[in-house]
Amino acid sequence: MMRMSGRVTSCWVALFLALTSVSAIQKLNSINDLKKIDFGHTVPKHSLLLLHWFANIVDIDNNNIIRLTFNPNNGDYGSHHYGNYESLLDPLPYGNIRHRYYTVGNLNQATSSEQLPNYVVHPRREYAGRNRDRIIFRVREQNTGWQRIDQVYITQHYETSENQGTRYDPEHTYQVTINLLREIREFSVEENQQSLSELRDHFRSNAGDLQLRDIRNTWGDLACLGLLLFIVIQEKYSSNQPNRRPQHSVRRNTQPDFVVNIPENRQNNVIAANGLGILQPYLEDQDDEIQLEVTTGKKGKARIVWRNIPEHRLRDGVMVVLFKSNEDQEASRTYECIGYREAGSCDTSAPLNDSLQARLHKVRRRCCFWRVVGEEICRGVEFKNPKAIPIAGNNALLQLFVKDGKACARLFVKKTFSEWRSEFKKSWVGFYTSADKATNHYAWWKWQWATKFRPSTVVEHPSYDVYEYHSGMAIAPGVQARFILRDEEVIARTPSWR
Repeated sequence: MMRMSGRVTSCWVALFLALTSVSAIQKLNSINDLKKIDFGHTVPKHSLLLLHWFANIVDIDNNNIIRLTFNPNNGDYGSHHYGNYESLLDPLPYGNIRHRYYTVGNLNQATSSEQLPNYVVHPRREYAGRNRDRIIFRVREQNTGWQRIDQVYITQHYETSENQGTRYDPEHTYQVTINLLREIREFSVEENQQSLSELRDHFRSNAGDLQLRDIRNTWGDLACLGLLLFIVIQEKYSSNQPNRRPQHSVRRNTQPDFVVNIPENRQNNVIAANGLGILQPYLEDQDDEIQLEVTTGKKGKARIVWRNIPEHRLRDGVMVVLFKSNEDQEASRTYECIGYREAGSCDTSAPLNDSLQARLHKVRRRCCFWRVVGEEICRGVEFKNPKAIPIAGNNALLQLFVKDGKACARLFVKKTFSEWRSEFKKSWVGFYTSADKATNHYAWWKWQWATKFRPSTVVEHPSYDVYEYHSGMAIAPGVQARFILRDEEVIARTPSWR
């Protein structure tokens, strides 16, 4: 009896903690409330850009009903279902009306689906984040589908150094009210936008005419957004705390993995490169966009490709640095130098892996001829493995991916597919150097029985059990993985590796 009582007490304590954590989430009801958040220090400034986009993409009617204008079930704008497994937010209500949480803001996913606006994906340098900030919204199911939003939050992932995985940080999670969304919508960048002076007077900003002119010159068509950022971030320091300067997060010294020196003298050798990650230059007077990408090089190594490096950057001296991911700030001190200029590529000695990222840095000179990595200029998109494909007729998926430069395969098996081992008893996965190879012409000893794949130690999924096989075959353009049900009956082929 005592044991049972202890269990009941534990359940009540857990429930109390869960309710306490939800109720502790601060509500933001106005732009004045936004000013209380330390953007640029504990919260990314990029959160404001994402929130501005969201406030203007949804529809708010006169009855204060928020309706979706995109389909999160299709992954529009990189949105996807959020399970709330860590009980960050309120549990979903019980009843006849179904609810569901979604999240949006992953810039890596958004680039492969319906595109977020350029000011969110490629922001000005001082508003760039590290892809940690997100918006979570709760949707009610209507007769015509998922349409009505009844809760909105801004949040962010924990820092990588905090070893919390992909969980969201409850201390920096805020609920956004309809009133705040309405106020942000006043700063729309569409054709019917208000004048800066009208917005200044309406929100009682202390921005002078000279400051408004600077905002117009700096932000152009996005001037209303620029004024919003000025009010939320800069104005609170100049008006409420005149003797205090805005705080900036201190960036740790970046130690590059591989560095490519781009010499100061310019040549006109431009290479063709498909699918480059386009970055927004930080200079306002620079029209050409810098392009930077990590691709597949020789023998499974990473290749860095760049184009449109501005002439003044070449004159000053720049380096392309390879990092392990967008979150990475510290890497080894291995360097590779080549002689390309405005555009070029370099095969590094770094094994190709998911999330590798190239960044453009200034060059700092020490002792006349000693060149070291200086201030970061911009970043390319992270290298991403291709998505998993369905295995026809089965509740399972097949993914071709790279690990340390080697071709690997993952099986995603639906947790409800309990009989998969018997169904796949004679099934196997083979690797091919090209899609033109016959099924029995797989690479030498580069295959494995499906039932002998090992559980993944890296990837977890709430709906699938994940298994992996590492072939030891160097990844290269054209490589393909196939799932063979039996004999030579192929029921899944991955796209050829690019």
